[in-house]
Amino acid sequence: MASPGMIRVLLVDDEDSFRLSIEMALKMTDQFSVRSCNSGESAVEIMQKDQFDVILLDNKMEDMSGLEVLQWMHSQEVQTPAIMITAAGSEAVAVEAMKLGAYDYLRKDQLDIDRLRLAIKSVCERYLFRKQAIESEAEKRLLKEKQKELDSLRLFHDTVNSVGQLLEKSFSDLQKNLDSVERELLGSVTDSAHVRFKEIFRDLHQSLGVISSGVSSMRNLSSVVTHRLEEIQIVPKGDGKRPL
Repeated sequence: MASPGMIRVLLVDDEDSFRLSIEMALKMTDQFSVRSCNSGESAVEIMQKDQFDVILLDNKMEDMSGLEVLQWMHSQEVQTPAIMITAAGSEAVAVEAMKLGAYDYLRKDQLDIDRLRLAIKSVCERYLFRKQAIESEAEKRLLKEKQKELDSLRLFHDTVNSVGQLLEKSFSDLQKNLDSVERELLGSVTDSAHVRFKEIFRDLHQSLGVISSGVSSMRNLSSVVTHRLEEIQIVPKGDGKRPL
Protein backbone atom coordinates (compact mmCIF):
# COMPACT_ATOMS: atom_id res chain seq x y z
CA MET A 1 0.00 0.00 0.00
CA ALA A 2 1.26 3.46 -0.92
CA SER A 3 2.24 5.77 1.91
CA PRO A 4 0.28 9.03 2.21
CA GLY A 5 1.70 11.68 -0.13
CA MET A 6 3.33 9.21 -2.49
CA ILE A 7 2.38 9.36 -6.17
CA ARG A 8 0.82 6.10 -7.35
CA VAL A 9 2.25 5.11 -10.73
CA LEU A 10 1.23 2.33 -13.10
CA LEU A 11 4.13 1.48 -15.44
CA VAL A 12 3.20 -0.42 -18.61
CA ASP A 13 6.03 -1.69 -20.82
CA ASP A 14 6.79 -5.09 -22.37
CA GLU A 15 10.56 -4.57 -22.30
CA ASP A 16 11.52 -6.23 -19.04
CA SER A 17 14.91 -4.58 -18.53
CA PHE A 18 13.55 -1.07 -19.16
CA ARG A 19 10.44 -1.62 -17.05
CA LEU A 20 12.34 -3.02 -14.08
CA SER A 21 15.02 -0.35 -14.17
CA ILE A 22 12.46 2.47 -14.27
CA GLU A 23 10.41 0.87 -11.51
CA MET A 24 13.44 0.50 -9.27
CA ALA A 25 14.71 4.01 -9.97
CA LEU A 26 11.33 5.59 -9.14
CA LYS A 27 10.94 3.59 -5.95
CA MET A 28 14.41 4.62 -4.77
CA THR A 29 13.29 8.27 -4.67
CA ASP A 30 10.72 7.44 -1.94
CA GLN A 31 8.27 9.69 -3.76
CA PHE A 32 6.48 7.10 -5.87
CA SER A 33 4.53 3.91 -5.34
CA VAL A 34 4.99 1.89 -8.52
CA ARG A 35 3.08 -1.05 -9.94
CA SER A 36 4.17 -2.44 -13.29
CA CYS A 37 2.90 -4.81 -15.95
CA ASN A 38 4.14 -5.97 -19.35
CA SER A 39 1.06 -5.65 -21.58
CA GLY A 40 -1.83 -3.41 -22.46
CA GLU A 41 -4.30 -6.14 -21.53
CA SER A 42 -2.82 -6.39 -18.05
CA ALA A 43 -2.96 -2.61 -17.69
CA VAL A 44 -6.69 -2.61 -18.52
CA GLU A 45 -7.35 -5.36 -15.97
CA ILE A 46 -5.40 -3.49 -13.29
CA MET A 47 -7.14 -0.18 -13.97
CA GLN A 48 -10.52 -1.88 -13.62
CA LYS A 49 -9.59 -2.78 -10.03
CA ASP A 50 -7.17 -0.12 -8.77
CA GLN A 51 -6.67 3.63 -9.08
CA PHE A 52 -3.46 5.49 -9.89
CA ASP A 53 -2.27 9.07 -10.06
CA VAL A 54 -0.28 8.64 -13.30
CA ILE A 55 0.12 5.95 -15.96
CA LEU A 56 3.43 5.53 -17.80
CA LEU A 57 2.44 3.85 -21.03
CA ASP A 58 4.71 2.39 -23.68
CA ASN A 59 3.12 2.43 -27.10
CA LYS A 60 4.73 -0.42 -29.01
CA MET A 61 3.53 -3.60 -27.31
CA GLU A 62 2.20 -6.86 -28.67
CA ASP A 63 -1.55 -7.52 -28.92
CA MET A 64 -2.64 -4.19 -27.40
CA SER A 65 -0.66 -1.02 -28.04
CA GLY A 66 -0.39 2.00 -25.80
CA LEU A 67 -2.70 3.94 -28.13
CA GLU A 68 -5.29 1.20 -27.83
CA VAL A 69 -5.04 1.41 -24.05
CA LEU A 70 -5.63 5.16 -24.30
CA GLN A 71 -8.62 4.52 -26.56
CA TRP A 72 -10.03 2.13 -23.96
CA MET A 73 -9.46 4.69 -21.20
CA HIS A 74 -11.21 7.33 -23.30
CA SER A 75 -14.21 5.07 -23.99
CA GLN A 76 -14.49 4.10 -20.32
CA GLU A 77 -13.99 7.70 -19.15
CA VAL A 78 -10.97 6.76 -17.06
CA GLN A 79 -9.61 10.16 -16.03
CA THR A 80 -6.16 9.05 -14.83
CA PRO A 81 -3.51 11.18 -16.60
CA ALA A 82 -1.16 9.26 -18.87
CA ILE A 83 2.37 9.84 -20.14
CA MET A 84 3.09 8.08 -23.42
CA ILE A 85 6.57 6.64 -23.89
CA THR A 86 7.49 6.55 -27.57
CA ALA A 87 10.39 5.44 -29.70
CA ALA A 88 12.52 7.82 -31.75
CA GLY A 89 10.71 9.08 -34.85
CA SER A 90 7.25 8.39 -33.38
CA GLU A 91 6.03 11.96 -33.39
CA ALA A 92 2.80 10.96 -35.14
CA VAL A 93 2.09 8.48 -32.35
CA ALA A 94 2.75 11.18 -29.76
CA VAL A 95 0.30 13.54 -31.48
CA GLU A 96 -2.36 10.84 -31.61
CA ALA A 97 -1.76 10.05 -27.94
CA MET A 98 -2.31 13.70 -27.00
CA LYS A 99 -5.56 13.70 -28.98
CA LEU A 100 -6.71 10.70 -26.96
CA GLY A 101 -6.05 12.52 -23.70
CA ALA A 102 -2.41 11.81 -22.84
CA TYR A 103 -0.94 14.66 -20.80
CA ASP A 104 2.63 14.30 -22.04
CA TYR A 105 4.97 12.07 -24.02
CA LEU A 106 8.62 11.14 -23.61
CA ARG A 107 11.06 9.51 -25.98
CA LYS A 108 12.48 6.31 -24.57
CA ASP A 109 15.96 6.95 -25.96
CA GLN A 110 16.11 10.34 -24.22
CA LEU A 111 14.60 9.26 -20.92
CA ASP A 112 16.44 9.69 -17.62
CA ILE A 113 15.07 9.31 -14.13
CA ASP A 114 15.27 12.99 -13.20
CA ARG A 115 13.39 14.06 -16.28
CA LEU A 116 10.81 11.32 -15.74
CA ARG A 117 10.34 12.26 -12.09
CA LEU A 118 9.73 15.91 -12.99
CA ALA A 119 7.37 14.92 -15.81
CA ILE A 120 5.28 12.76 -13.46
CA LYS A 121 4.99 15.53 -10.88
CA SER A 122 4.15 18.10 -13.54
CA VAL A 123 1.41 15.89 -14.98
CA CYS A 124 -0.06 15.33 -11.50
CA GLU A 125 -0.14 19.06 -10.83
CA ARG A 126 -1.75 19.83 -14.20
CA TYR A 127 -4.33 17.11 -13.70
CA LEU A 128 -5.25 18.37 -10.23
CA PHE A 129 -5.44 21.95 -11.48
CA ARG A 130 -7.69 20.93 -14.37
CA LYS A 131 -9.85 18.79 -12.07
CA GLN A 132 -10.27 21.65 -9.60
CA ALA A 133 -11.11 24.06 -12.42
CA ILE A 134 -13.78 21.68 -13.75
CA GLU A 135 -15.24 21.14 -10.28
CA SER A 136 -15.24 24.88 -9.63
CA GLU A 137 -17.03 25.55 -12.91
CA ALA A 138 -19.57 22.82 -12.17
CA GLU A 139 -20.19 24.30 -8.73
CA LYS A 140 -20.72 27.74 -10.24
CA ARG A 141 -23.24 26.33 -12.70
CA LEU A 142 -25.04 24.54 -9.88
CA LEU A 143 -25.18 27.70 -7.79
CA LYS A 144 -26.49 29.64 -10.77
CA GLU A 145 -29.23 27.05 -11.31
CA LYS A 146 -30.15 27.13 -7.62
CA GLN A 147 -30.30 30.91 -7.69
CA LYS A 148 -32.68 30.76 -10.65
CA GLU A 149 -34.87 28.34 -8.72
CA LEU A 150 -34.87 30.61 -5.67
CA ASP A 151 -35.73 33.63 -7.80
CA SER A 152 -38.61 31.69 -9.34
CA LEU A 153 -39.89 30.71 -5.89
CA ARG A 154 -39.65 34.29 -4.67
CA LEU A 155 -41.58 35.46 -7.73
CA PHE A 156 -44.18 32.76 -7.03
CA HIS A 157 -44.49 33.97 -3.43
CA ASP A 158 -44.88 37.58 -4.47
CA THR A 159 -47.53 36.63 -7.02
CA VAL A 160 -49.42 34.43 -4.55
CA ASN A 161 -49.27 37.13 -1.90
CA SER A 162 -50.55 39.84 -4.24
CA VAL A 163 -53.37 37.69 -5.63
CA GLY A 164 -54.22 36.49 -2.12
CA GLN A 165 -54.51 40.02 -0.80
CA LEU A 166 -56.76 40.97 -3.71
CA LEU A 167 -58.96 37.90 -3.21
CA GLU A 168 -59.22 38.39 0.54
CA LYS A 169 -60.34 41.97 0.03
CA SER A 170 -62.84 40.84 -2.59
CA PHE A 171 -64.21 38.16 -0.27
CA SER A 172 -64.50 40.68 2.56
CA ASP A 173 -66.42 43.07 0.31
CA LEU A 174 -68.60 40.23 -0.93
CA GLN A 175 -69.42 39.16 2.62
CA LYS A 176 -70.52 42.69 3.43
CA ASN A 177 -72.62 42.86 0.28
CA LEU A 178 -74.24 39.53 1.14
CA ASP A 179 -75.09 40.82 4.61
CA SER A 180 -76.70 43.91 3.08
CA VAL A 181 -78.61 41.91 0.46
CA GLU A 182 -79.70 39.40 3.09
CA ARG A 183 -81.16 42.09 5.33
CA GLU A 184 -82.91 43.74 2.39
CA LEU A 185 -84.44 40.52 1.06
CA LEU A 186 -85.46 39.13 4.43
CA GLY A 187 -87.42 42.30 5.07
CA SER A 188 -89.47 41.84 1.92
CA VAL A 189 -90.21 38.10 1.80
CA THR A 190 -93.09 36.24 3.34
CA ASP A 191 -92.73 34.38 6.59
CA SER A 192 -92.92 31.07 4.75
CA ALA A 193 -89.89 31.97 2.55
CA HIS A 194 -87.96 33.57 5.41
CA VAL A 195 -86.47 30.30 6.68
CA ARG A 196 -85.45 29.18 3.20
CA PHE A 197 -83.72 32.50 2.48
CA LYS A 198 -81.82 32.23 5.78
CA GLU A 199 -80.58 28.76 4.80
CA ILE A 200 -79.46 29.96 1.35
CA PHE A 201 -77.50 32.91 2.73
CA ARG A 202 -75.98 30.76 5.49
CA ASP A 203 -74.68 28.33 2.86
CA LEU A 204 -73.30 31.22 0.80
CA HIS A 205 -71.48 32.65 3.82
CA GLN A 206 -70.03 29.22 4.65
CA SER A 207 -68.80 28.69 1.08
CA LEU A 208 -67.16 32.10 1.03
CA GLY A 209 -65.59 31.37 4.41
CA VAL A 210 -64.10 28.11 3.15
CA ILE A 211 -62.66 29.80 0.05
CA SER A 212 -61.31 32.71 2.07
CA SER A 213 -59.71 30.28 4.54
CA GLY A 214 -58.07 28.42 1.65
CA VAL A 215 -56.63 31.63 0.24
CA SER A 216 -55.26 32.57 3.68
CA SER A 217 -53.67 29.13 4.04
CA MET A 218 -52.08 29.48 0.63
CA ARG A 219 -50.61 32.84 1.58
CA ASN A 220 -49.32 31.46 4.89
CA LEU A 221 -47.68 28.50 3.14
CA SER A 222 -46.05 30.85 0.64
CA SER A 223 -44.74 32.96 3.54
CA VAL A 224 -43.26 29.86 5.19
CA VAL A 225 -41.51 28.94 1.93
CA THR A 226 -40.11 32.46 1.61
CA HIS A 227 -38.87 32.41 5.19
CA ARG A 228 -37.15 29.10 4.51
CA LEU A 229 -35.52 30.54 1.40
CA GLU A 230 -34.07 33.35 3.46
CA GLU A 231 -32.35 30.74 5.65
CA ILE A 232 -30.78 28.91 2.71
CA GLN A 233 -27.13 29.78 2.18
CA ILE A 234 -25.79 29.63 -1.34
CA VAL A 235 -22.14 30.45 -0.88
CA PRO A 236 -19.30 28.91 -2.95
CA LYS A 237 -16.63 27.06 -0.99
CA GLY A 238 -14.08 29.43 0.44
CA ASP A 239 -16.28 32.46 -0.25
CA GLY A 240 -16.82 34.75 2.71
CA LYS A 241 -19.91 36.44 1.27
CA ARG A 242 -23.14 36.58 3.22
CA PRO A 243 -25.97 34.22 2.28
CA LEU A 244 -28.11 35.28 -0.65
